Amino acid sequence: MRAFNVLLGSSLLTIASLAQAQTTETFRAGESVQVPGDEVAPETAAEEADVGTIIVTANRREERLQDVPVAVTLVGGEQLTRQNINAVEDLARAAPALSNAGPPGFGALSIRGIGGLSFSRSSEGSVGVVVDGVSLANTSTNPPLLFDVSRVEVLEGPQGTLFGRNSSAGVINITTNAPDPSGVEVIAHADIGTRNNYIGRGVVNLPIAANAALRVTGSYSQDPQVQRNLFDGSFSRREAKAARARFLWEPSYSASVNLSADYTDSDVEGGAPWAVYASSPTSLLTARLAACGVEIRPDNQEGCVDPSIVSSATSYGFSGQIDLDIGGPTLTSITALRRVRSGTDQDADSTTANRFFQTVDDSINNFSQELRVSSSNTGLAEYVAGLYYFKSNLDALTVQSGQVLADLPLIGACPLPAPALCGLTLGQSRPVSTSTESYAAFAQATINVSDRLRFILGGRIGREDVRAASPGSTAVPGALAPFAPSAAISGRATDTYFSYRVGAQYDVTPDVMAFATYTRGYKGPAINDTATNPATPLLVKPEIPKSAEVGFKATLANGRAALNATAFYTKVDDFQAQFFDPSIPAFIFGNAPELTSKGVSAQLFGRLARGLTTNVGVTYLDAEYGPGYSIADFRNVVVSAEGQQLVASSKWNVTASAEYTTALSGALDAFIQADMVYRSKSFSNAANDPILATEGAAIFGGRFGVRTSDKKFGVSVFARNIFDTFRASTRFATPIAAQQLDPLSFSQFVGPESNRVIGLSLDARF
Repeated sequence: MRAFNVLLGSSLLTIASLAQAQTTETFRAGESVQVPGDEVAPETAAEEADVGTIIVTANRREERLQDVPVAVTLVGGEQLTRQNINAVEDLARAAPALSNAGPPGFGALSIRGIGGLSFSRSSEGSVGVVVDGVSLANTSTNPPLLFDVSRVEVLEGPQGTLFGRNSSAGVINITTNAPDPSGVEVIAHADIGTRNNYIGRGVVNLPIAANAALRVTGSYSQDPQVQRNLFDGSFSRREAKAARARFLWEPSYSASVNLSADYTDSDVEGGAPWAVYASSPTSLLTARLAACGVEIRPDNQEGCVDPSIVSSATSYGFSGQIDLDIGGPTLTSITALRRVRSGTDQDADSTTANRFFQTVDDSINNFSQELRVSSSNTGLAEYVAGLYYFKSNLDALTVQSGQVLADLPLIGACPLPAPALCGLTLGQSRPVSTSTESYAAFAQATINVSDRLRFILGGRIGREDVRAASPGSTAVPGALAPFAPSAAISGRATDTYFSYRVGAQYDVTPDVMAFATYTRGYKGPAINDTATNPATPLLVKPEIPKSAEVGFKATLANGRAALNATAFYTKVDDFQAQFFDPSIPAFIFGNAPELTSKGVSAQLFGRLARGLTTNVGVTYLDAEYGPGYSIADFRNVVVSAEGQQLVASSKWNVTASAEYTTALSGALDAFIQADMVYRSKSFSNAANDPILATEGAAIFGGRFGVRTSDKKFGVSVFARNIFDTFRASTRFATPIAAQQLDPLSFSQFVGPESNRVIGLSLDARF
């Protein structure tokens, strides 16, 4: 707590200094002050014919994109709208290095193949999500929706020096639009599409004074329906309601205050949790699905469960940011609180049989405090340095119940050694509590050796303290006994770490910058709180990536466009994953000894011709597991994963977006937009079994319409997945299939982009 008290005291000192600044300086009405979050988006920069005006905060301070020695995929607010990108996981349609390895809405993100599902509640993902300077940490599976966003920066490669403990693969850095004291503004957007797809967004910007403004935004979305449940005829319907309020106050030239609050409520009702696409023809599972009308095939999107899935997640947060110019450098304090409450009721046996029903409730409470100082972008050294504190508490309760071989007429005599068990109910309840506390100090500097040569040097030293405990499982009321009794656990992992980045950049010409960096990242330790066997190791070691990158950033066409490219090689030691431990033997959450991810990425964006704006990204990825990692193949035979492609990674990843605009008259423009995302074959398990492969596919979208030349009003027709190309989100062995006498059954999650959607968009700005 000593570090926390120091940080909190520093924040109070900053507030006092700000108040003093207000008394000594007078704000002049009509003069603007640059505020973090008020920077130029990619499309806007392209329209102004100068990509050099694009500002990013990849290094936690404002810099020109073309000056930052980091591989950054930039997605602006207008591109989010034209590609119907509404959630963080949808960003994979615009950033080729980014992928989602889990079910829709789960947020199992990977960058350059590194990341994915985290099975332990005390573990975080490998991809950090940051919104307006606040790290969402373990709440990043329920991030705010992407509405009223200025830009999104997808930072590729380890970012642990400046962004902290859960950024070993990279960071998604989201900046929302800041309030504007210069005038009242009202913005509205609506999408109405097939498959009951609806999106509505509204923004109201209200000046409070010449130096203060309030911006209130709201969003409603209903994803296209997927995964129909033939038992009751319902589709899986994901609905989200969100709101955000930002208040900006600039009491002087040297000070600004940003206060923010956001709320998101996301619900899923109806449909089947997944769809079986392969099974044994004569099994009981297959017979049950066939009796319900389910046709088992590779593109199946139907199931038959009773009852349909119901889940909800409510997330909200508050943050306060203070920026104070202290005579050149800027002092920044960010204080944040975040809460998530979620629950899921799910029939998890894939049929109407009462084999397995699960209820999961989670509660997460986070507090963070950051204090940093950053220099201006002039002088011998340009730097950022700071202190960071994070505290998280999580409580979860999992309740599982079901009957054992209740429908004897379908299977004949009870096959169990103890026939009296057939037809009886088993069930268990298992609570888990975790806590995480982090302290860190960090600094990074760019040393300007000459007008053309610069060196980068940065480091972060931190302390992690992770705890998890569970009293074990107990039988639920009415159950004979638990399914699989689990013992009580209590574990603690502590670690002191050091992350760093070193490198150099050189201006080859005024329009071409080359760079080379080496980074050691970090992902904190965890407790294997899913352990049910006392012999299972409880402690999960930290994940350590080491990455080398070389690249260049080139400005083209007299500043109207840019071409940026990076080659990378990353080796991860002690990758946190689910794996088979032959010494127990059992499958546990732990550490795979190593993996490598290497390849090349490139992005071309800007205005290549009059009226034509483009953003094209390509990533070639060769990512594979190293020695010492044993897993089960699709037949549950233990094999080595050495040399196999990382789960959910594709060798080729391409995203493209373009818009062409032409004048119809002095006051009216016509436009046509197109986008495409291509991903080559990927695998859903580390054994790379063909039955669990997802074949490569290209999915196209587009829209055309008219709008006024001042962009105040517009109407357009859009289409997502124009050619109705099916591609599963991820595939896996069907849960509870063996209990229904099917030794080889496989299921898939189906995302909202798996079917064609056609709709109408309306835009208005006052």
